[in-house]
Amino acid sequence: MNRPHSISGRRRRSRRALAIVAAGAAAVAVGLTGCSLSPSTASGGNTLTVATWKGYGADLPWAAAEFKKETGATVKYEFIDSESSELQLLKKANGAIDVALPNIQYIGQGIDQGLFHSLDSSKLTNYKDLYPEFSGRTEIRKDGDLYGVPWTWGSSGVFYDSAKVSPATDSLGVLWDPKYKGQIALFDDPTVLVPLTALYLGEDPQNPDMAKVTPALQKLKDNAKLLYSSSDDLAKAVASGSVVAGTGDSGSLGSLIASKAAGTENFRYEIPKEGAVGWIDNWAIAAKTQHLDLAYTWLNFMTSPSFLAKWANTPADASPAPANKSVVDSLPASTMNRLQANPDKISRLALQLPEPADRLQSWVDAWTQVKAGS
Repeated sequence: MNRPHSISGRRRRSRRALAIVAAGAAAVAVGLTGCSLSPSTASGGNTLTVATWKGYGADLPWAAAEFKKETGATVKYEFIDSESSELQLLKKANGAIDVALPNIQYIGQGIDQGLFHSLDSSKLTNYKDLYPEFSGRTEIRKDGDLYGVPWTWGSSGVFYDSAKVSPATDSLGVLWDPKYKGQIALFDDPTVLVPLTALYLGEDPQNPDMAKVTPALQKLKDNAKLLYSSSDDLAKAVASGSVVAGTGDSGSLGSLIASKAAGTENFRYEIPKEGAVGWIDNWAIAAKTQHLDLAYTWLNFMTSPSFLAKWANTPADASPAPANKSVVDSLPASTMNRLQANPDKISRLALQLPEPADRLQSWVDAWTQVKAGS
């Protein structure tokens, strides 16, 4: 559903594979009767157009229905298949898109291109409850102005079978351990594997020395049993018992473990002591929106405890970890484990941030060469 070698593609393939199955074929436009939150959004003819991923929370039928009930507004969806296509959509929309969901790696491009509206934090009713580690990021700001509201987050770390990997581990080193040669599963994306390898080596995960990373990547690949690109491929390998450890997305692994699928009885997911690759998705208002007040209402609705807690506590809806601390604090332990939402681990995340195109290409080239055996 995304281009094969992109950071956004990594997250969407692993995390949203579950979400798409859970959500099914969501309606492109949903409108139901309801009342209004404020006079500014009371017009029954109002339609809010949302650019987002299909099957990713915002387009759940109950979400649109509840928003309609609160505001009287219809929600229309424009589905995207990559972060870059989202920016292109906003450019071409010329005011026809009201809100969008850029990842932290790409929001800066949209800000620089004038695609997003600066935000008044006093109008964001849940802003104070967001994790400051996310809401304070410079990537969602320019010249002191705020442009993005953190919504969800996750990580790519290590999973292992505690019955077969001994002693228990919280280190990336298990992936290179010769004891588990031919039993490691790797998510097939250099924008995950290069930063993880850099963390293992003590290199800068944003700008590592590829002369050091590439040989380590080769050793990692040599240890692998499976290079996978979908949750289904991983689940089959786990069920067969052919893999005992590997790399994976927190949301997908958390859901797989919580489902008690075959072979997962003793599986654990860890954000390693060396760190893990992290991501943040943010809501933003389009610069040319014709429904500014309604767009603010959407941001407040999406980041609200009522929406996020319901989403998080409904396993079939495949929620990632919320960026709203008050919501996370209210979640039961079972949900916390499934979402891998432990806030104590946030400081260990090496966030996927904007990278020069030539640097990303060097990562792709290195991994391509490693897979080719050269």
